[in-house]
Amino acid sequence: MARTLYIISIIMLFTLGNNTEVKAQCNSQLVTICSGKLADNATYLKELKVKLQAKQSGKQVPVARYLIMLSKGTHYRFSVCNAKEFEGKAIVQLYDNNDKLLGSSYLTKSKKHYPAFDFLCQKSSVYKVLISFEGGKAGCAVGILSMVK
Repeated sequence: MARTLYIISIIMLFTLGNNTEVKAQCNSQLVTICSGKLADNATYLKELKVKLQAKQSGKQVPVARYLIMLSKGTHYRFSVCNAKEFEGKAIVQLYDNNDKLLGSSYLTKSKKHYPAFDFLCQKSSVYKVLISFEGGKAGCAVGILSMVK
């Protein structure tokens, strides 16, 4: 009986260990992978991690919202990397405080995703970054804010 409990405990430990690994790929490991793809002329500033459930029937598409301070005259790059174990493809959007769209990693007309977009800041202010997943699918991604030299 004790041996059976021991074996079950070992199996549960390995099962829980595997779940932790998947979450790590969705967060910390994904940040490392994405920041490693920055161009030589870009300096890492901040990461924006997001993991969202799929859209529920009758509700709006889930969105992660971040406020960031950007400085006038600075050239920024917003990059995005998706976790492979999720179906959703992230859309990163940048808005000013009047809710005017200033940049996006997804073009609605062509339905094309881009791994990054650049933004030359014309006014020091707080900006909104929204991250969602195309079609309201469940997803995990990381957005990387960098400064281009």
